[in-house]
Amino acid sequence: MERPMATIGFSFFLSLIIASFLELKMNAVVAAVLLAAFITFMCIRSLRQNRRAATVLFAAMAAFSMYSIQEYMTFRPLQKWDGNKATLRVETLDWVSLNRVTVRVLDGDIAKGTRISIYLSGTELDPAPYDILEGEFKLFTPRDSKDGQIRGFSKSQKIYLNAFPAQYGEVNIEMTSPETRPFMYNILNARKKARNVVMSQPGMTDVAGLATGIAFGFRQDISSTIKNDFRVAGVSHLLAVSGLHVTVLSQVLLAFLLLLKVPRRAALSAAGAGVLFFMALTGFTPSVMRAGIMCLVFITAQMIGREPDSVNSLGIAVFAITIFNPYAVNDAGLLLSFSATYGLLALYPKIKRATSDRLKAGGVWARIIARPVNALCITIAATIPTLPVILFTFGQISIISPLSNLLMVLPASVVMISTCIAVPLYVFEPLRFISGAVFWAVELFSRYLAGVAELLAGLPMASVWVEQSFMYFGILAAIGLVVLGRQMLGRRGMRVAALWSVIALLCGVLTYGLLMKGVTRITVLSTNDAVMLLERDGRTGVILTGDDISVVAAVNELEKRNVRTVDFLIIPFADDACAFYSMFFTENIGVNCLITGRPGDHTLTVESLPSAGRLSLEDGDIGFWKDSIAELKDDWLRLTIDKTRILVCGYGLNASKLNTDFRQTNLLVLSGPTQHISALTAQAGVLCSMPDTLSNKIKAIPRNSYPIYNTSDNNVTFLTRGRGDITYKGGSIGVD
Repeated sequence: MERPMATIGFSFFLSLIIASFLELKMNAVVAAVLLAAFITFMCIRSLRQNRRAATVLFAAMAAFSMYSIQEYMTFRPLQKWDGNKATLRVETLDWVSLNRVTVRVLDGDIAKGTRISIYLSGTELDPAPYDILEGEFKLFTPRDSKDGQIRGFSKSQKIYLNAFPAQYGEVNIEMTSPETRPFMYNILNARKKARNVVMSQPGMTDVAGLATGIAFGFRQDISSTIKNDFRVAGVSHLLAVSGLHVTVLSQVLLAFLLLLKVPRRAALSAAGAGVLFFMALTGFTPSVMRAGIMCLVFITAQMIGREPDSVNSLGIAVFAITIFNPYAVNDAGLLLSFSATYGLLALYPKIKRATSDRLKAGGVWARIIARPVNALCITIAATIPTLPVILFTFGQISIISPLSNLLMVLPASVVMISTCIAVPLYVFEPLRFISGAVFWAVELFSRYLAGVAELLAGLPMASVWVEQSFMYFGILAAIGLVVLGRQMLGRRGMRVAALWSVIALLCGVLTYGLLMKGVTRITVLSTNDAVMLLERDGRTGVILTGDDISVVAAVNELEKRNVRTVDFLIIPFADDACAFYSMFFTENIGVNCLITGRPGDHTLTVESLPSAGRLSLEDGDIGFWKDSIAELKDDWLRLTIDKTRILVCGYGLNASKLNTDFRQTNLLVLSGPTQHISALTAQAGVLCSMPDTLSNKIKAIPRNSYPIYNTSDNNVTFLTRGRGDITYKGGSIGVD
């Protein structure tokens, strides 16, 4: 069988992706059906001779089975700790980043070896890798894995629980340092020192974070503005260490060693060791591991005199990663890395033959433009397979992505290589004077990247947001059309169908983006209190009430949507526990304008939050987004989006005390029982509740007056154009 590892690896990997979208019971059913099909296949002689089909069936059966077993045996048993406290003794696995550190359980109430992400906000703890923390922690399920969601980025990192110290601060947490630390500590220490070297360079203050992000994957140091510009321009992959980094670095290292006349086998061995070190230095992320394994397979094949097969190597890489961690398919970086690599291996040769190769055979001018056309072909081949991943993951597509990649990929490679050269030169003091020149190049190209991203992101219709449900249907229809074209007209029909499918999808995306222009999306998150996200034309604002769970829910939802900076954050009540925990929000999400309400117990905490601007509802109504107003009256928060009104009600308020103007609203958001609620008139209402509080809260809600939706199971979303209209978009069912 030709390319056996490609067949096994691709079948296993793609089956895991499908399994990640299905419920646990459905995965078990599919695994059983595939097992029966495989046994039947092997019992029929004529079918058994088709080894490729048998291999695909077995790999798919194994994938669905492993995903189900991982979910049933590992993840689900830990969910009983959601919202509960546990006494644990844990070992840190990395340096603290954004007041968060990943730990491994050594002893305690939950299973040994379980990985947890602990938030140390408000504490003075700053553990080094492999320090021991012991005490009582409050545990909760990562929001991206909550409510039975089988997908989740946290799962891909083998993190099945998050935790806070049971008391705010380290009162009950003891920290001890071990007498010896494993060798990996030296790698982690080198990673930290490399970051510090770059961040300390004079003159690079505003772009040092960009350089560390491109070279070593430190995304937390990149400014929110640069992140947003790169996302809109369609080059966010340059901010995460990926296959591009590993490939370029290994080839540069190999070429340098061969230039020094190092024997080829020794040079290949050194290049392989360099790949392993770089994988460790960047944290063994799935996308880096994919590229690293492919590079190691390629190097090994050259050392033993075999012709390397890139497609087989890709199959080996994804199989090796996911066989030990089926949840790795939930990592967007791995999916993007795989799809882009597959596009380069499968699509690029065909596009190249049809374009640049023909130009090279032409006249003088044709040969001149052949090289830039070839570069464009590489970009297109890598971009096309990543579009479904980008759409499903981020809900956004960059129209100018091909141009952005053409202008920025090569300079990003220069930044990565230059940074990796400059750091060791700086550390080795006799050569530190040389590092200054190299860092000058790093700064120059980093500023170029930031400037180009800003310019391209500012273009009209640089990117558009799309509904995932819309794209599900569109992509499935495109696949069906391509298959139909293949069956009816052969390869030519398949190519024509694929071309028209791409054109139709792009037209659909552009049309949807134009139709949704100016539409405000109002999302009430699935919590026990009013936590709301307002989105319009790629801009986002947040309203925060409740407790620490509300803060975590808001941060997780924004991170899931790839939002790293919000236009405004409204904290109307400083007495709420969320005001006390609000520093966790600003540690993870940038805030352009902080809007506060009446003073309270946690006013000092709120006043210390970092933000570009600051306003108070105590001073009067506040305008935002040109046509919108926020106002606070007797603890009732009202948002007016042109002519559409949204009224947010806290606990125990009296609706009869409101004036007639406030009682008339389009959308009513309730956190709990409200006195004289029948005095309010609305088109629709949202009851903020969790499953265990829903039955009690429903009792206070008037029935048969207007549709009431609840957040006990899912987020609830409405759309408005600001015309006094409210359209229910999705979420939990109504309580009527």
